[in-house]
Amino acid sequence: MRILFINVIDELRKHSVERSFSSLGTIYLASYLRSYGDFNDIKILNVGQNLKPNFLKDFDIVGISSVTQNFNIAKEIADKVKKHSNALVLIGGHHITGLPNNLTENMDIAILGEGEQTTLEIVQAYKKNSLDLSKINGIAYKSNGNLKATPKRELIKPLDKIPFPARDLLPLNRETINMFTSRGCPYKCVFCSSSFFWKSVRFFSASYVVNEVLDVIAKYKPRHINFSDDLFISNKPRLRKISSLIREKKIHKETEFHCTARANLVDDETASLLKAMNMRSVSMGLESGSDRILQFLKGKSVTVEQNMRAIRILKKHGLNVSSTFIIGSPSETIQDIEKTLKFIKDSKLDGGDTYVLVPYPSTKIWDYAKEIGKVRDRMDWSRFEIYFEDHSNRIFLSETLTREELLKELWKFKELWRKRKRSVLFEQCFKHPSRILPFVYRYLKRSLGGSK
Repeated sequence: MRILFINVIDELRKHSVERSFSSLGTIYLASYLRSYGDFNDIKILNVGQNLKPNFLKDFDIVGISSVTQNFNIAKEIADKVKKHSNALVLIGGHHITGLPNNLTENMDIAILGEGEQTTLEIVQAYKKNSLDLSKINGIAYKSNGNLKATPKRELIKPLDKIPFPARDLLPLNRETINMFTSRGCPYKCVFCSSSFFWKSVRFFSASYVVNEVLDVIAKYKPRHINFSDDLFISNKPRLRKISSLIREKKIHKETEFHCTARANLVDDETASLLKAMNMRSVSMGLESGSDRILQFLKGKSVTVEQNMRAIRILKKHGLNVSSTFIIGSPSETIQDIEKTLKFIKDSKLDGGDTYVLVPYPSTKIWDYAKEIGKVRDRMDWSRFEIYFEDHSNRIFLSETLTREELLKELWKFKELWRKRKRSVLFEQCFKHPSRILPFVYRYLKRSLGGSK
């Protein structure tokens, strides 16, 4: 069996989320197939519009993973696969899980939610020429033109059963390696589909996490390891164990760490544990400086004061703090946006970014947008691109501001972040020159066209 997994990216964009963070999903699938099915002829590509058709004829199965804003490209790729090969085409990811009716005639099977065991069963049955889709849980497919869905797949428990992701199958930026230490989220932010996709919260054990860190260091020797899941700090006993093991094995002397966190979970003990394991920076989704808008976006789980308090605690312990913010909620006013601008100015955040609210499928804000006729189950998915300033037809939910007014406010944030970045870089040059020199070197190399 020759298997190809494709992480769909938009190759026409110079800057995109996919280029910064290669999908961990497909390399988890690959490692699972290797370990539990002895399938080793696997290739993974991060590709989009430039996929070469001649390349496709060699594969028996092609699995496609796509986010919503790239689903148009995913459909084009599925068309190419069917036109140039006889491969079985699988489609997975958050978009198709939320909208299985988006399955096209050139996509044979939609994998809904967690995909490792489902994919394994499909590949095993296909290899034996005994693929009966009705007997495989956690999928959707078409039969006689009608969409059918099988019963939901049981989640993998414990998560430690999943082997480390097959990073050897992707070209990695060895300076920063990304890791997940949990799946799922107990919170119900209106803009996030994590709780829908993963169904429940599960954690990799402390020993699993630290052993994966050791594996990454041995193979790639990264300067930074980034824990990308929001719940890294939420299980306090596990965090204590991770921090202790990292110091015990002296890992904190070999690499530095970065993590994401929720402000309502930050306290002095947490910050101290992070600092002890050589955590350099923490990123949080603080979203708004207006309590009214923050409650709309994140419910009653956190307040503006808790957000500010979390920043103060983390910075008190010597950690750099960055954050993302969201503007463009339906009822958000200029006054609400000004509160967010003031919050950023007062907070002494080291960095961050601001985005316009996007109603992705399987979120509460999607349901709202669908109710008022702004979205539907079949539409131009490129309109969901997160970079609002680049697309005049981008989905827009504000009921108080025009598109031009919202864009004007967004540019205020962009300018504020640029000034903050320059200020922090200038400060770091004096405090920690050894950390800054590599960035200066790369900047000069790009500026000089690659010459030494």
